[in-house]
Amino acid sequence: MYLDWIIAIVTSAPAGLPGPALTCVVATPSERPLAFTPRIGLTPRRVAARGNLQLTGCTSPDGSAASLRSGWVTVKAGAVASCASARDVRGSAVITWFGGDGRPVGTSRLRIKADRLATQHPADALLAGTVAAGALKGERVRGGLSPAAALLGCATRGTSALPGNGKITFG
Repeated sequence: MYLDWIIAIVTSAPAGLPGPALTCVVATPSERPLAFTPRIGLTPRRVAARGNLQLTGCTSPDGSAASLRSGWVTVKAGAVASCASARDVRGSAVITWFGGDGRPVGTSRLRIKADRLATQHPADALLAGTVAAGALKGERVRGGLSPAAALLGCATRGTSALPGNGKITFG
């Protein structure tokens, strides 16, 4: 008797807050890792970052972007960065979105902006900002990009290219 009452309350409870508009797996293509000029090293300095990212396995928890299944991102940004941190990140990115059939379904223009110091994985700062135009306009963007290379190698030799993978969320 009491079990029926508990089940009725649980199943009739309002749903939680809506999920993000879109979540994707993000990775640098093996032939095109993110490139830094000048090379990133142990001490922070002003660098330019350019490169491409692949978005795959995109899902729309709130259903608002169900047609966006994958994407190709072109990133251009500047930052004060080292192997272990990034700050004052400013830039832009253009995403070409693809549907389930692999055909283009739209674009988004991102404004990349991260003022706070990003540590541990400074490339995460390249996945922070807002969609300024196109699909998902107005959505906040955040994500994580874990480098494939060890921090020690970057600190001792520096790096001009960063392969990595992670997750990006819109909304």
